[in-house]
Amino acid sequence: MRGLIAGYLAFKGEASQPWRLFLMTGVLGGYTTFSAYSLDAALLYERGELGLAALYVAGSVMLSIAGLFGGLALVRQFT
Repeated sequence: MRGLIAGYLAFKGEASQPWRLFLMTGVLGGYTTFSAYSLDAALLYERGELGLAALYVAGSVMLSIAGLFGGLALVRQFT
């Protein structure tokens, strides 16, 4: 899907370069990353690894939020 949209935007689309970057990297890049994360969680669940699936989901969310706060703290310290 991503390849089709990239090809369309490159050869037929009228979108400006900033819009193409926003769509491909921001929107579709985030969507595919979340899709992979969701698939991993679903596969763990379907294999009966309920505890591991819950740990994966909760741990991923908590670590990403902790990383966000850590990054904000670093930027605030240096500005």
